[in-house]
Amino acid sequence: MIDLRQLAGALDLWLCMWEPEEQERYETAVIRSMTDANSRPTRRHALALCYVVATPRLLSAAQRLADSRIFSAPDVAALEITVSPLRALVAAGRRVRGNVLSVEQLLARYVSNREDQEADATLDWIDVRDLVAVARTTIDARLFTEIERRIARRGKYQRGRAANVLGFNVRLRATHTGDQLSDPPIFGG
Repeated sequence: MIDLRQLAGALDLWLCMWEPEEQERYETAVIRSMTDANSRPTRRHALALCYVVATPRLLSAAQRLADSRIFSAPDVAALEITVSPLRALVAAGRRVRGNVLSVEQLLARYVSNREDQEADATLDWIDVRDLVAVARTTIDARLFTEIERRIARRGKYQRGRAANVLGFNVRLRATHTGDQLSDPPIFGG
């Protein structure tokens, strides 16, 4: 029904929209993707993105598209259900935005128990600015290493924004060591 890689790329870009003006331009671009000038697959992906990002403006646009009956009501409902896990993860990351202590505690929870799937999934959606804030203040090398790994796994837009705006050098490649893939440190001078 939707290309999850394409949706992930669009979400990566959304997660770099830190300023209100950037967010507004992004929302406008998504809304324009839902117009008659675009193909049904493009419109479907934009609708999915509206449901995942879930800002009031995007949800309103999604409702207008759903009301237009371009897609059947069952198709719209199925799409919304399909992307609901992503929506929950984006919302979880949004809820802790700016709460560096909570982010640090979540990181500590995960490095203490790598089987903690809830913490693992949530950490993938934590704002990179919060990860960097913890990296700048933590004295726990395990957390620092985990932050490096998390940022290296992010999409190209988030990694680039972390490097450019936050003043870090980010090495984006991993190196092979025997049978394992290991990530070199990403924070540099």
